[in-house]
Amino acid sequence: MPHAEGLQVLGLKRISGGSSRETYSFDLEWREGGETRSRPLIGRRDPTGGLLKSEREREFRVIEAMHRAGLRVPEALFLELDHSVLDRPFFVMHRTAGRTSNGAVPASEPAQLREKLAHQFLDELVRIQSLDYRALGLAFLGEPRDLAEPARVQSAHWTEIYHRDRMGEHYPLLDAAFAWLAANPVVADRITVVHGDFRSGNYLYDDEGLIALLDWEMAHLGDPIEDLAWAAMRFWGREELAAGLMEREAFYRLYEQKSGHPIDRARLRFYQILGDAKMAVICLTGIRDFIEGRTTDSVMPFLKILLPALFQDLAAQLRLV
Repeated sequence: MPHAEGLQVLGLKRISGGSSRETYSFDLEWREGGETRSRPLIGRRDPTGGLLKSEREREFRVIEAMHRAGLRVPEALFLELDHSVLDRPFFVMHRTAGRTSNGAVPASEPAQLREKLAHQFLDELVRIQSLDYRALGLAFLGEPRDLAEPARVQSAHWTEIYHRDRMGEHYPLLDAAFAWLAANPVVADRITVVHGDFRSGNYLYDDEGLIALLDWEMAHLGDPIEDLAWAAMRFWGREELAAGLMEREAFYRLYEQKSGHPIDRARLRFYQILGDAKMAVICLTGIRDFIEGRTTDSVMPFLKILLPALFQDLAAQLRLV
């Protein structure tokens, strides 16, 4: 901002949630061209430890590309990789007003709003999956060599993290899940951008509907069914409502209608099993970082209470119950 004078950071506060990042809300005020100007902003800084390990530059470039492509994504503004500025890398993006939820849209929201959100949620998913990722400069996310690679890479990636972060404990159901994934690979029908954490709780909305998609730190290139399966996991929903928005089979039919692609149920099951196992591993990572002193986030010790629900879903998906 070479022409700005008298910059001030106002109303700085840390936002709860988003345990994979330290997230701060603030307003920037400055003078330029004889006028006082301001802008609402969000700062995202690397934590000392937490649920996920990912790169700031990678997330920033994805958000910038999604905004440029016209998706409902806040504008990415500044990236700082020099640790000397704020101890750890961070970036700054535009702050959008709206409310969010903890994994499922609350039952108190009107049914009409939930239905509208379901349509908009899937509209955005279909738009993500229709992007030309090469034209957007996103091939750096790791272009698979063939259609069989996404399932192999994702299951191997989360298996490796599981063995690293389980701290010597044995979880037979996770062992069974990762063994099943290795023995039952699936083949994608196409390669698209995958958000990696596409669910209710990772977007802002108001009474008029969906405003902005958030949390792109797990974005990669892979099988489009991965995002659909993650969004519809029972762990995020309420009862039989996918994403806490719409009855699960109706949700799937709506996706097929909007995307023009029939859902391969074998691939859907594969990625839902991977999703439950992945979420369990993310919890184990947070617990390990707390125990080993890499984070003081008070949420981390309580992540273990989420494991029984994930294990129950896994057992059902693996048809062990």
